[in-house]
Amino acid sequence: MKRIIFLLALVAMTCLAFQKFESKAIVGEITLTKLWETDTILKTSEAVRYNFEKELIYVSNIGGTPPDRRDGDGYISVLSVDGKVIDKNWVTGIDAPKGQNYYKGKLYVDDIDKVVEIDLETGTIVKKHEIEGAVFLNDLDIDTNGDIYMTDSQDEKIYKLVNGKSSLWLDVKGFYPNGILVEKDRVLILSSSKGELIAIDKTSKEKTVLAAGVRGGDGIVSTDKGYILSAFQGQVFFAEKGKIAVEAIKILDTRENRKNSADISYIPEQDILIVPTFYGNTVAAYKLDYK
Repeated sequence: MKRIIFLLALVAMTCLAFQKFESKAIVGEITLTKLWETDTILKTSEAVRYNFEKELIYVSNIGGTPPDRRDGDGYISVLSVDGKVIDKNWVTGIDAPKGQNYYKGKLYVDDIDKVVEIDLETGTIVKKHEIEGAVFLNDLDIDTNGDIYMTDSQDEKIYKLVNGKSSLWLDVKGFYPNGILVEKDRVLILSSSKGELIAIDKTSKEKTVLAAGVRGGDGIVSTDKGYILSAFQGQVFFAEKGKIAVEAIKILDTRENRKNSADISYIPEQDILIVPTFYGNTVAAYKLDYK
């Protein structure tokens, strides 16, 4: 009897191990076709954000590295949707700008241990919000009610900024959180160290692994069919929605060209992915197609 029980348990564990990361996708072939790329006039382009209201792309440029140096040479550039540089130095005087998003006429940008609030009409810095306890703020996203969530990659925490007041939302030691995406009932983070896309319930804080296989994970964007995930070293992956514990599918690799893929953005109306190349000092755009 003990031998039968042992064999059944072994079979069960084998099945679970086999099913842990399902690699098959039902959406068919996914392709990215390059549309344009800026000249190398940017400086350490780390994050991009498409503003659908103004049809503009904002680019966070760290400037000189390392990316936590308080040197004041970081800046925000503005691009058109066809890749033309409208204003290279739209906002200057930032140390090391990274993740960004906008809400009610303001652009909010991570800057080491603070969030820079910028007026979208004038391009002026309205305020710099100190995030108490922050060490290395990386990516940022905003809830529909204006609550701002930020990943601290170095200290492995998620912070929240509400009505100008910051607080620790969750300690995620062991995950090295980088990319962040806020949904209705959960917050998604992309773990750089584990390479996992993790969903965190806003109420219970329960964690669910949605996808794996994205070592060096950096940015997250949502499409109708799935999540596009960037890996800093120069890869882009796809993870299908509605599934858990899937192996992400690689759809772009620019490592041979020495082009990174940092904090990405997406133009849903045109199915265009915007990719900042960090040390490549450019921003590139790709058409996303499902076949």
